[in-house]
Amino acid sequence: MSRIMRIDENHAASHQNEGLKKVAATRRPVLGELGNRVLRHGSQDLLVKGGEKGSSLKAANPTLKNIKPRVDTRWKKTENVAVGAVTKKPITRSDASKTVADVKHVVITGAKTQSTAQEAVKVQVQLNKGNEVKHVGLKREESQLSLRSLAKQNRKGQQKTSCSSASSTEDIAQSSNVPAKTERLDTHSQKLLESIENIDINDAANPILLSEYVNDIYNYLNRLESTPGYALQENFLDGQKEVTHKMRTILIDWINEVHHQFKLDIDTYHMTVSLIDRYLQKVKTVPKRQLQLVGVTAMFIASKYEELFPPEIHDFVFITDDTYQKQQILDMEKEIVKQLDFNLGKPLPTHFLRRFSKAAKASDINHVLAKYLIELASVDYSTAHYKPSEIAAAALYISLYLFPVSSRGGNGSSSGKIWNRTVEHYTHFSVQDLTPIVRRLASVVKLVPRMMEKKVKSMWLKYSSSKLQCISTHPKLKGVEMDALIERDLPQ
Repeated sequence: MSRIMRIDENHAASHQNEGLKKVAATRRPVLGELGNRVLRHGSQDLLVKGGEKGSSLKAANPTLKNIKPRVDTRWKKTENVAVGAVTKKPITRSDASKTVADVKHVVITGAKTQSTAQEAVKVQVQLNKGNEVKHVGLKREESQLSLRSLAKQNRKGQQKTSCSSASSTEDIAQSSNVPAKTERLDTHSQKLLESIENIDINDAANPILLSEYVNDIYNYLNRLESTPGYALQENFLDGQKEVTHKMRTILIDWINEVHHQFKLDIDTYHMTVSLIDRYLQKVKTVPKRQLQLVGVTAMFIASKYEELFPPEIHDFVFITDDTYQKQQILDMEKEIVKQLDFNLGKPLPTHFLRRFSKAAKASDINHVLAKYLIELASVDYSTAHYKPSEIAAAALYISLYLFPVSSRGGNGSSSGKIWNRTVEHYTHFSVQDLTPIVRRLASVVKLVPRMMEKKVKSMWLKYSSSKLQCISTHPKLKGVEMDALIERDLPQ
């Protein structure tokens, strides 16, 4: 029994040893690791032996002669050939930092001799504001340079070219003795002088104010008011058979009263006056009985042009006490727009007054007084032929003369000046240009009591309200200041 047990144990032990041998035989290293290990040990043995003839990888370890490496290590696989350490000359800093001209010469000569070889250096030439900038790009396979060294070479090339260009410009400047001019970027549509204040400098954030185009817009309005289709001639009622300037004065006064009663915009009133005058200048055969029809129709057109919610045509029929019917107003509307060739949007005095008041930094009382003077000028026939910009500038001058603004600041303003350089620049008028208009407008103010006796008093009544600061009843309008404007030279 014991013998059988020993035989079974020996048999089991033999089987166990055979199993371990099989496991050991089946466990094989990875081929790539074996190949790299063989190559590494073989190369070390060859280097120690000094690279003797006939030595090879097979001599180093002949048992693994059929195993191929996973990575191509560029070792020669032919037998009986000596394998030595390949030595390459390392590229030093001096060789890598060659000049652009030398590198370019090497590339050209190499391209001529070897057609199959790749270019080792690429030279890119760019123009940067007139200066020639050369970028050198080296292939990493050929030159074995890192990206950091390539970047350093590019920076060195740029520094050399910039230094050479700077030295050349300095030589030119010294030889010609011409100072370099610095360019200024203007944010306005026209160049402003240093002594003139920029009144639109704080309006860039507001798109409604159009600070980038406002100067161009007002230059266009100045040109437009002088065109033959919009400008009025002096004594433009000459040639009318029935209509006189007194009839025109009564009509404009009534139009102002209706405008105030309907609570229309001030631009609607001035556009109505413009349409009436331009039509009377064009048509010389207007009957006296149709003069009020021309006025009502002109206000009807201006209301549709300026107002958000214009009055209906029945309101204009009612305001005439049914003197004219609806169809008559419509027919006259066709006649007016036909005679004016549909050119309705004439520049108005209030358009220019807003701009001029901003340039002069006028106060509320200055602006209200200027508006009152402009409406007085619209009634007077002797001032009807002046341009809207001239009327606005003259009215603002009188208001600044009567109520000086001492707190005005800026580069071109002073506390003692009425018409400073900033106001002169934006109005395009000097004091000498405004002298005849200011004197005529001052004389119209002095004639207000007589106009009221003739029942032409709608402007005076409107501006005597507390809402408009009772400006028409101010004592300065009747004092010696107005006489000084008429008789003496105008102060600056």
